[in-house]
Amino acid sequence: MGLVSDNTPPDRLVDFLQALAQALHVSGAPAQDLERDLALVGARMGLRVQCFALPTMLSLTAEAEGMPQAVRLIRLPPYDYNMVRLIKLEAMLRELRGPAELAQGEAKLQQIMAAPPIWRGWRFVACGFLLSASVALLLRGSWAEMLSGGIVGALFVAAYQRLGGKPSLGPVLPVLLCGLAALCTYALCVLLPQQSPFVTVLAGIVLMLPGFTMTIAMSELATQNLIAGTGRLAGAFMLMLMMGAGVAMGSVLAAEFMPVAPTGTGAPLPDWAMWPNIAVLGLGLLAVLQAPLRSVHVVIVACLLAWGISHYVGNELGPVAGAFAGAFGVAMAGHVYQRFSGKPGILVQVPGLITLVPGSVGFRGLHALMEQDTVTGLGILAATVVTGAALVVGTLLANGIGPAVVGRRRGEAGVP
Repeated sequence: MGLVSDNTPPDRLVDFLQALAQALHVSGAPAQDLERDLALVGARMGLRVQCFALPTMLSLTAEAEGMPQAVRLIRLPPYDYNMVRLIKLEAMLRELRGPAELAQGEAKLQQIMAAPPIWRGWRFVACGFLLSASVALLLRGSWAEMLSGGIVGALFVAAYQRLGGKPSLGPVLPVLLCGLAALCTYALCVLLPQQSPFVTVLAGIVLMLPGFTMTIAMSELATQNLIAGTGRLAGAFMLMLMMGAGVAMGSVLAAEFMPVAPTGTGAPLPDWAMWPNIAVLGLGLLAVLQAPLRSVHVVIVACLLAWGISHYVGNELGPVAGAFAGAFGVAMAGHVYQRFSGKPGILVQVPGLITLVPGSVGFRGLHALMEQDTVTGLGILAATVVTGAALVVGTLLANGIGPAVVGRRRGEAGVP
């Protein structure tokens, strides 16, 4: 371990590491990745860094020869996944080779975090329509559920953008938005009666479902980040519980004032429609992930690859094997893409994994429990946990052997 440069105050290095940790957290980096990146950058700066990341707190310890130990305890704000920021932060980490690049890193970090989201306003609303409409078909809905779910999803995204920045509504925002989504769903059922209200509302609120968060939490548990994984998993469960409460209250109010006579559901769309539907799902995920528009073809191919592997393997060996194979295949594809294109593998891995996560299935189980159907609810939740574990195992296995099998370009993070 080298000495810290005499021209660079140690406090300035620690301040930079603290800002970098906060940037990685609010952009959605898992605990194991955040801790690894902080230790790597600290070593390049001549510091021994130990980092302990939680969903709401960060402990940072830095020391070196000739300087006292610096300890920082940081209260972390809520995070929201932003792929563009993560890609730029990863590129910045590759450029940092020592204290000489600190000023450049500080300026670059400030520039990255000051940039507004690339998907917002009507573009985000349009992607919300596409995302919810495609999820309605994934839930085996008909054209009525697709249209209604897309409308509810667009309204849900618009309300989320409008109300999400109000701190006073933070704790009750999931209940409020899901209750309004249920009311809108029943109003649309009056106009288009041949649909399942539950499928429509579930598709409409998919933006907020924490399926991907649950998968990240399970990956943290699998990599021995036990407190971070437990905290994230508990947060995801509470979010689903509040969303379920909102849907339940909105459904009760809607049934009271807008009674909808059951008329059956329309015929589901043919199986061939699933392939273009998955492509539409990829378009919708661009806004959810805040992914760059130029990567649209990569995101769509990743979604099609994940769903295709999972679907065909699942038909032969069961859904758990399908989830494992899909996660393993798309994670390996991410390493191949990174090796030969030089671009981050998360452009392939994250959209593909989100296509497979059982967030909507978990919400079905929670809804069944709230409807006093304990046996069905527990069975669905157990299947959700097993499927999520299969996704995590497939991803971790591919990430473990992928770099050795595929190889890496020199100059990538973590490569000398």
